[in-house]
Amino acid sequence: MEIRNSFKDYLGRLNDDVTNKKKLIWSVLIVGTSITFFNIFKFPALF
Repeated sequence: MEIRNSFKDYLGRLNDDVTNKKKLIWSVLIVGTSITFFNIFKFPALF
Protein backbone atom coordinates (compact mmCIF):
# COMPACT_ATOMS: atom_id res chain seq x y z
CA MET A 1 0.00 0.00 0.00
CA GLU A 2 1.34 3.38 -0.97
CA ILE A 3 0.86 6.25 1.47
CA ARG A 4 0.53 9.49 -0.42
CA ASN A 5 -0.59 13.03 0.16
CA SER A 6 -4.13 13.13 -1.17
CA PHE A 7 -4.03 16.93 -1.42
CA LYS A 8 -1.66 16.71 -4.41
CA ASP A 9 -1.85 14.90 -7.73
CA TYR A 10 0.96 12.89 -9.33
CA LEU A 11 2.64 16.04 -10.64
CA GLY A 12 2.76 17.70 -7.22
CA ARG A 13 -0.01 20.19 -7.95
CA LEU A 14 -2.62 20.87 -5.30
CA ASN A 15 -6.03 19.33 -5.96
CA ASP A 16 -9.04 21.61 -5.91
CA ASP A 17 -11.50 18.75 -5.41
CA VAL A 18 -10.31 17.54 -1.99
CA THR A 19 -13.31 16.74 0.16
CA ASN A 20 -13.72 17.86 3.74
CA LYS A 21 -13.59 14.20 4.80
CA LYS A 22 -10.14 13.79 3.27
CA LYS A 23 -8.98 17.04 4.85
CA LEU A 24 -10.24 15.90 8.26
CA ILE A 25 -8.66 12.45 8.02
CA TRP A 26 -5.26 13.76 6.93
CA SER A 27 -5.34 16.52 9.55
CA VAL A 28 -6.14 14.01 12.32
CA LEU A 29 -3.35 11.68 11.14
CA ILE A 30 -0.77 14.47 10.97
CA VAL A 31 -1.72 15.99 14.33
CA GLY A 32 -1.99 12.59 16.01
CA THR A 33 1.44 11.43 14.89
CA SER A 34 2.95 14.79 15.85
CA ILE A 35 1.52 14.59 19.37
CA THR A 36 2.60 10.95 19.70
CA PHE A 37 6.20 11.66 18.68
CA PHE A 38 6.32 14.74 20.90
CA ASN A 39 5.20 12.70 23.90
CA ILE A 40 7.63 9.87 23.14
CA PHE A 41 10.61 12.23 22.94
CA LYS A 42 9.53 14.38 25.89
CA PHE A 43 8.69 11.44 28.20
CA PRO A 44 10.70 8.47 26.91
CA ALA A 45 10.37 6.55 30.19
CA LEU A 46 6.61 6.19 29.73
CA PHE A 47 6.93 4.06 26.58
